Amino acid sequence: MRSVDLFERSAQDDLLLLRGDVMTVLREISGKDPRLFPLRYARRTPRHPRPQDLEAARRAGVAAPQVPLLLIPDGPGRASVLPYDRLRRTLSDRGVDVIMMEHRGVGLSRQDGAGRDLPRHGMRLTEVLADLVAVLDHAHVPEAAVYGAGYGGHLALALAAHHPERVASLVLDSPLITPDDEAAGRDALRAAYWDGSVPATSSTASVLRRLVEEGQVEGRHAGAVVLAVHEHGGPAAVRDLVDLLALGRGRLTWSSVRQVLAQDWLQSTPYVDEHDLVAPIAHTELGYGHHADGGPLDPLGLAASQGHGVPPFAGEPWDMPRLAAGITTPTLVLAGERDLVRPPHLSRALAAAMPEATMLEVPGAGHVLLESRTPLAQVAARWAVSGAQTQLPRLTRSLAALPATPADQTLAGGLRLALAAERYSPWRLRVESARTRRHEAAVDPTARRSRFVKL
Repeated sequence: MRSVDLFERSAQDDLLLLRGDVMTVLREISGKDPRLFPLRYARRTPRHPRPQDLEAARRAGVAAPQVPLLLIPDGPGRASVLPYDRLRRTLSDRGVDVIMMEHRGVGLSRQDGAGRDLPRHGMRLTEVLADLVAVLDHAHVPEAAVYGAGYGGHLALALAAHHPERVASLVLDSPLITPDDEAAGRDALRAAYWDGSVPATSSTASVLRRLVEEGQVEGRHAGAVVLAVHEHGGPAAVRDLVDLLALGRGRLTWSSVRQVLAQDWLQSTPYVDEHDLVAPIAHTELGYGHHADGGPLDPLGLAASQGHGVPPFAGEPWDMPRLAAGITTPTLVLAGERDLVRPPHLSRALAAAMPEATMLEVPGAGHVLLESRTPLAQVAARWAVSGAQTQLPRLTRSLAALPATPADQTLAGGLRLALAAERYSPWRLRVESARTRRHEAAVDPTARRSRFVKL
């Protein structure tokens, strides 16, 4: 038992009885280990849509929901039941029948029937794919609209490729396609903020390179910090932070972001994010951190450090580009215009390779719209269950105007506030003034004279 658990794992069954919307499927740990464990999934019974929602759908030319929605979040360590409860309720209130599976080794599907953590040898992508099919079978859902985000997009592609009869429509949100995607993200980050090959950020890159060369910023850790600031504040926030660092300010904001990224709780929050048991999927099969090179602005070091203790990257079980080219399910591929985790050119290439795919690139958005632009993701999900998701690109401007997720707004606002405090704080101004006077005194001793001395 881990001391950070919010409550005893043995109380899971009591929790499920209280909730009433969580189902259990008994699954084998693996093909070679026939022991059973309880795999959980949540299902919200849809309510009758509100009249205003029906009217809005009618005006948009969208039919009523036709199939349930299988929603697969990013991962593989992300839980589904507790973190997305409100999202399921919102979609259910609008008439959508939502199913979300708790990934094996995570949250309410972490332990076997005796209360022991699942063994790592059962953590395989092929087993997770079989879990999804088992959940659909248990829920008596012959066909569903599937929304997959990030790693969930990888699973959604696999489900559509291996079980096309179970997938009526497909939404791929910033999908993970191959293990090489992370290297493409790192290259895009370096192009924007190190090489200076992106015109809009070339001046920021020039200043950042100088700060690293002068030792004012540690290049080994800069990648993760810059990526986080870019994700929540965009290029303008990165520019402001780098400019402040060049003026001798901004250290508090920089250090705070770095410390938050290094906290263990980000990678181990019970029933929310639990990466320890699923490390073989993340690192051995999907190669998380495999491309870390330790060079300047490499954001992959943290992912690489989490892979200790599991076998090294051995390759994924599926040739996803080849499989994707054979998927004929109507598909909407979503990407954020400023995504530097999985750059939008990867999603564009995927959409071009799929016979029935349409691309929607959202201006001003970052990685995984399900997390950062939940209202937009809800629209895509609701249209997908009606088979109309491929019509959404014609509404790009309206969709881009939808608000960011409250959590993302809070992070962006906090970042702006921190930068403004370091820029305008009277305490900072006094420190900088004293520093300037000391510098002037070192250059010109007469500068130390009192302001009362007449010159």
